[in-house]
Amino acid sequence: MIKAKSFSHCGLKVTDVERATRFYEEVLNLKKLPRPNFQFGGAWYGVGENQIHLISSDQSMGKINPLGPHLAIQVEDFEATKADLNSRGIEFLEAPPNAGGNQLWILDPDGNTIELRSGK
Repeated sequence: MIKAKSFSHCGLKVTDVERATRFYEEVLNLKKLPRPNFQFGGAWYGVGENQIHLISSDQSMGKINPLGPHLAIQVEDFEATKADLNSRGIEFLEAPPNAGGNQLWILDPDGNTIELRSGK
């Protein structure tokens, strides 16, 4: 029987590592972590005790889809997050008020869905 201890990381495909790193550093304000010298491009970021691994690939994803594979990040101030996304012209999909917490979804430059949430 597998006994999971903790969550380690989430890996996301990106087609342009430089464009992706600008998004993850400037929009999501994440800090880059050291990464081994792999034979493929990418970048690693820390989020709390966990990590996001960007992996260079030539396939982008698609439309905002909260029901599909996604990465969820807890934010400190939901309204400030929405205001920042609006000021940057980043489209988002917001959950209805009765959905059990504040949730919205955006796409990174490669079409990976990212949930930004506050509350439970």
